[in-house]
Amino acid sequence: MGGVGVIDTHAHLSRLDVYYHAHELIDEARKGGLLGIINVTMRLDEVSRAFELVSRHRGFVFTALGYDYGGFDIREVGEIMRIVRERVNSIVGIGEVGLDYVKVRDKLLREISRHIFTKWVELARDLDLPLIIHSRDSEYDIIDLLSKYGPVKCIMHAFSGNKSQIARLLELGCYFSIPPTITRSQQKRDLALMVPLDRLLLESDTPELGPSINEQSKPIHVKLVLSELSKILNVNINELSSVIIENTMRAFPSISRK
Repeated sequence: MGGVGVIDTHAHLSRLDVYYHAHELIDEARKGGLLGIINVTMRLDEVSRAFELVSRHRGFVFTALGYDYGGFDIREVGEIMRIVRERVNSIVGIGEVGLDYVKVRDKLLREISRHIFTKWVELARDLDLPLIIHSRDSEYDIIDLLSKYGPVKCIMHAFSGNKSQIARLLELGCYFSIPPTITRSQQKRDLALMVPLDRLLLESDTPELGPSINEQSKPIHVKLVLSELSKILNVNINELSSVIIENTMRAFPSISRK
């Protein structure tokens, strides 16, 4: 990959409601100067679409494979894990996975969620793949499980935890990806200020977390994130772009080999 730009490290392009216009979003991103997009999955039925996007846009679209943090189908989890092992050289990470205690309130179901997440941590560790993590009201358990079953390279997606949790996750080697809601969220602005520059990544979370309320996000919106970060951090946008590309390549080293 050449040129100056950034990579969207988190987009749901293989989600069925996005897939039918994913090629348009990809073309827009390419023409807009992005260097690539990392697609993330959350269901088994996304996997074939994910690999189709990678094949059609080779060298620009990459994929990670994961499972819905609100799901409990152990058989589906096992099948996705089998594909991860089998296609480890075709993916750049594992995700999106995680724990969501707003979505999952039942104590028994939370225990199942923790069990599933632990298996993802172990798999990422064993395969030396970065783990893309969703957390909501579950940050202490995320930290506990990463501490017990790591070490693993991790990317905290659109993180909403507190300062002490950020500090502990930084100690564990985590990166933090910033979404387009930074244009309207004080919490995301504060997050950007609390994370060292060398641990920041950009994400669109397409089609969620758009730059304005009721606006769907697109991969091209990571350019808005970059611009906003440049202002908040008082760093030249070209310098910031270069640093974030370096961060992205460290977080997802297999991108350079695709």
